[in-house]
Amino acid sequence: MNAGWLTPTEAPDAPAPVSVIRLVLPQGEHITADIADRFAAQARVEAGGVPQPILLVITGVASLSRGARAVLSRSRTASSIAVVGGSAVDRVLANFLIGGEPAPCPTRYFGNEDAALAWLLGPAHDG
Repeated sequence: MNAGWLTPTEAPDAPAPVSVIRLVLPQGEHITADIADRFAAQARVEAGGVPQPILLVITGVASLSRGARAVLSRSRTASSIAVVGGSAVDRVLANFLIGGEPAPCPTRYFGNEDAALAWLLGPAHDG
């Protein structure tokens, strides 16, 4: 499982460093509810009960099941979520993921991690 912190990251105008949980879904995999639940559990451990910005990398994922979408969309661990992918297929999968239940926090798709991090660490998303 590829999960961890990007620590510390200096946010523009932030009084202190801000941490981001980075979750990377496995490339070429069909993401099921069980796989999504393992990643969600890891995010809960990493967050330690405090909502944190999450960078969710879906680059190269083969598919996302409805069950995976349900697990990922009901997260209460995140203060904001940036979904990152690099292809048209990734964008379609992100639209499927984001287009389910109303997100519990601000959620957007980005084509690269730099733009995603800038958004996550911006003033409106400082957690």
